[in-house]
Amino acid sequence: MAAATLSLDLFRPSILDPVDDGARVADELPDQGDGPTLDDLIVGVWEGLSAHRSVACPACGEAMTPRYGAGPAPVGGRCRSCGTTIA
Repeated sequence: MAAATLSLDLFRPSILDPVDDGARVADELPDQGDGPTLDDLIVGVWEGLSAHRSVACPACGEAMTPRYGAGPAPVGGRCRSCGTTIA
């Protein structure tokens, strides 16, 4: 009866090794400047809420309404659909 042989390959490539397929990380990243930044998005939401208007929720796109504190100015907003809160 022949003995079974088991071989293990313990080599683990380094994350610093070059990519085999020749692709570069820069090729996999989306182009910069193809839309609003996160800052632009949040500023737009705050501008709408501070004008006492409903705005599109940055998370789901549904209606986000202003939330009020003790004063007359909105202190944030809350989405009616997903519950996202901006304060």
